[in-house]
Amino acid sequence: MKSLGLKFLDRLAWALLYAFVFTIPWEKSVWVPAVGSIARFLGLFAFAAGAFVAIRYRALRRPNAALLFAMLFVGWSAATWLWSVDPASTLRRTQTFVELLAMFWLIWNACRTSDRQRYLMQAYVFGAAAASSIAFWRYFHNRQTYYLRYAASGFDPNDFGLVLALAIPLALYLALRERAVRWIYLAIVPALVAAVVLTASRASLIATFAAFTFAIFAWRAADPAFRIVSVALVVALGLSLFRFAPAPQRQRLATIPSEMARGTFHDRTRIWKSGLKVLKQHPILGVGSGAYPKAVEPWLGKPKVAGFQYVAHNTFLSVLVECGAVGFAIYAALLGTLTLFIRTMRPLERWLWIVVAAAWAVGVSTLTWEHYKPTWLMMALITTEWARSWRTDSP
Repeated sequence: MKSLGLKFLDRLAWALLYAFVFTIPWEKSVWVPAVGSIARFLGLFAFAAGAFVAIRYRALRRPNAALLFAMLFVGWSAATWLWSVDPASTLRRTQTFVELLAMFWLIWNACRTSDRQRYLMQAYVFGAAAASSIAFWRYFHNRQTYYLRYAASGFDPNDFGLVLALAIPLALYLALRERAVRWIYLAIVPALVAAVVLTASRASLIATFAAFTFAIFAWRAADPAFRIVSVALVVALGLSLFRFAPAPQRQRLATIPSEMARGTFHDRTRIWKSGLKVLKQHPILGVGSGAYPKAVEPWLGKPKVAGFQYVAHNTFLSVLVECGAVGFAIYAALLGTLTLFIRTMRPLERWLWIVVAAAWAVGVSTLTWEHYKPTWLMMALITTEWARSWRTDSP
């Protein structure tokens, strides 16, 4: 009876975790009163169920180095409240980091087999497909997020574009590993690409091209059908810039070369320069986690639009300015550990996570994503794949 009870509770906890990951790509489109996004709502239940099973049946997994660095980073982020220039924002950011750390631990503790690894990837890919459908609905009903730019409701187009771009290599990988249903994943990819184009996000488009490089690295492991479809998808992505995409989106995306050569990245360079000025004044300890908008006000002034904030628009600069050299060193150690984990994986999985990491790095160079769920989800999946690649755990 004890084993039957454990199996039921474990499956319930796993179902909640799967549902939670599924909602991440479209979480801002559905809000639960007094709780927040649908992902946060499900995440609370998933964590409670997963923690109960782990503690009650002594199924706690020993933490890995990346998880330890993540804990240290969250701890340092909380400590910055003591000297923060915006204590309220630091408190809110710390709460977010604690929730993300709980998600990291939950995935590490629950995802111990190849099947569960693929299921969580599948959940994210299916969630991205659902998010794309929301964006298409808004496009056909002319529900613009910004002027002639579209995203799922509640999302900034730039953030939304990267959320979708990260799902592309995962879908291609699953098409290789789950050949019985490969056409489902291959059919999702063009939908993701089309939705990225509708966002007219230049960084996300570059990240999408980076995501497609997985098809090159997986070439030797792929069969002719996969190769043909991959080439067709890349060609379609290229043609979308000249023919397939709506004219307003094509015109904005066509400015990528000039923007990279001599542009301001939509006034981001001014925000970055202000952040560097703040860094000179607070180089070691930083200005406090989440306090970047307040810290740059002396140079940028208060935003004229209600609710708008001058966030860093660069994840690495954001961490450096807010958490100082100490916090940035911890964050760099976390990313470095994940890089070492990737190096130990089997070839196909190694290339998958190299591509995912590269697409993420491209996207977050113009986004503030250190406190976003997709970032921490990808980090958690890297650790579970790393553990699976060299040691055996019970499911």
